[in-house]
Amino acid sequence: MLSSLTIQDFVIVDKLDLHFAPGMSVLSGETGAGKSILIDALSLCLGARADASQVREGCERANITAVFELNPAAKAILDEQSIDCSEGEMHLRRAIESNGRSKAYINGTPVPASTLKELSETLIDIHGQHAFQTLAKPGEQLRLLDDFGQHGDLVQATTQIYSRLKNAEKSLKQAQSSQEDRAARLENLQWKLDSLSKVAPKAGEWETLSSDFDRLSHGAELIEGTQHASDVLSQNENALLDQLTQVIEKLSHLSTRDPALEGVVKTLSEGEILIREASYDLGNYLKHSDLDPDTLAEVEARMSLWHETARKLRIQPETLHTEMESVQAEIKGLEEGFDVEKLQKELAAARQAYETQADLLSTARKKAALALSKRVTESMQTLSMQGGVFVVDVAKGEPSAKGSDNIEFRVAGHPGVTPQAIQKVASGGELARISLAITVNTVESTPVPTLIFDEVDSGIGGAVAETVGRYLRLLASNKQVLCVTHLPQVAAQGHNHFQVSKDISAQTTRSKIVQLEAKARVEEIARMLGGQVITEATRTAAHEMIASANG
Repeated sequence: MLSSLTIQDFVIVDKLDLHFAPGMSVLSGETGAGKSILIDALSLCLGARADASQVREGCERANITAVFELNPAAKAILDEQSIDCSEGEMHLRRAIESNGRSKAYINGTPVPASTLKELSETLIDIHGQHAFQTLAKPGEQLRLLDDFGQHGDLVQATTQIYSRLKNAEKSLKQAQSSQEDRAARLENLQWKLDSLSKVAPKAGEWETLSSDFDRLSHGAELIEGTQHASDVLSQNENALLDQLTQVIEKLSHLSTRDPALEGVVKTLSEGEILIREASYDLGNYLKHSDLDPDTLAEVEARMSLWHETARKLRIQPETLHTEMESVQAEIKGLEEGFDVEKLQKELAAARQAYETQADLLSTARKKAALALSKRVTESMQTLSMQGGVFVVDVAKGEPSAKGSDNIEFRVAGHPGVTPQAIQKVASGGELARISLAITVNTVESTPVPTLIFDEVDSGIGGAVAETVGRYLRLLASNKQVLCVTHLPQVAAQGHNHFQVSKDISAQTTRSKIVQLEAKARVEEIARMLGGQVITEATRTAAHEMIASANG
């Protein structure tokens, strides 16, 4: 769950510190107030691409921190990265410099933005007003159906058996190649192996050589710098340690006159110990350093041999070790020969196993397709699409790692119309409502704890808007829901309400977000109902809408 979001010097926000609760939180405000800035800021904490234009004008950098409660899937990623999460929270921070460069942190540990993106898949699903564009993609339709049907284990088993099938096909194809081709291949492989054997590359050796070269090639600089530091600390006349000892002795004497100096003496004494340790370590470094020209020459010669062999084989130097292992394995396989008949039987067994597993997955998908079709069709009736039909078509396709099914979402917006592929539905308003119906009925299957809806209610109003709000509130019974909306019917359904406003002065424009208490919330929903002029009638209507949602 998202616990808090802190934004500083981002676009037109100078400083915001927001805290979120479970349930449904709504964000509303006038057009242009910056309602989507919060979503944009949060997206940056989840690995989105940063841009210099996102830094508030006149500032050096923007800082955004999102705090999430830890969940098992996220913990597994953090453990893999050796990032401490003992506090049960994740602090995701993104700093964007005015030159466009950015840095990412998790619990204070620097990480690449790709790690934030990987982590985001365990934390949040963001649904925008153009979500139907993604829903039109066959791959996304397949994912939604499998998530809805909870087919994860079936898909994983199918993927594993498919890999076995492809390996069996490859092995048989290699075995059926001509003896002449095999001999030519063996000759080429043996040439490669001879070249690689002259190097005898070891795992991790290239990385060690590169590191040693970088260190040794800067030997003079390292020796000069560390010797200077050692001289300043302890070797020169009036060295730092000598002066510090004198200062400590003098202050120790003075502290007998005034105990207030005892703390200073203690701090300096501790510093003296640390500096002596540093000086000792520098001495050891200089004493045992291998920064000599002979060692550098040996490393250069070894690297030269790696480069020469890599150029000869047309590969990268760092891949010599894995290339040698691959060549040895292929030679072994070719020299041992192939039992074609045995491989044919193995392929037949793998094909049968795949077909059986793919049929199991297809059966499960067809069952889930019927259930999803029924639920989305029912939702469409409440979204001013009476008589509309939603169909998930499961047809036989080509074998793949995800089974042998082609999935297509089809829709008929009115009675008597043959369902067509969802991307062929002409009306943008219909697409938005159908997309929302699909999202509402599939999103419960997603494992992430937080769902964000960014103006998914665009293009609707009246009773349909109230229905959408109720759908979102229903989702909030077991998920945290954040919804950016311009509709009072949706806003009234929230458990928590944030108002976004824009403060314009002669010099600056600032966006601010505040959480509304009961009275202010009535005023905001009344404004959403009737515009800038709020009347008693709109206040009464707003109060009734909130009461109805809470009833």
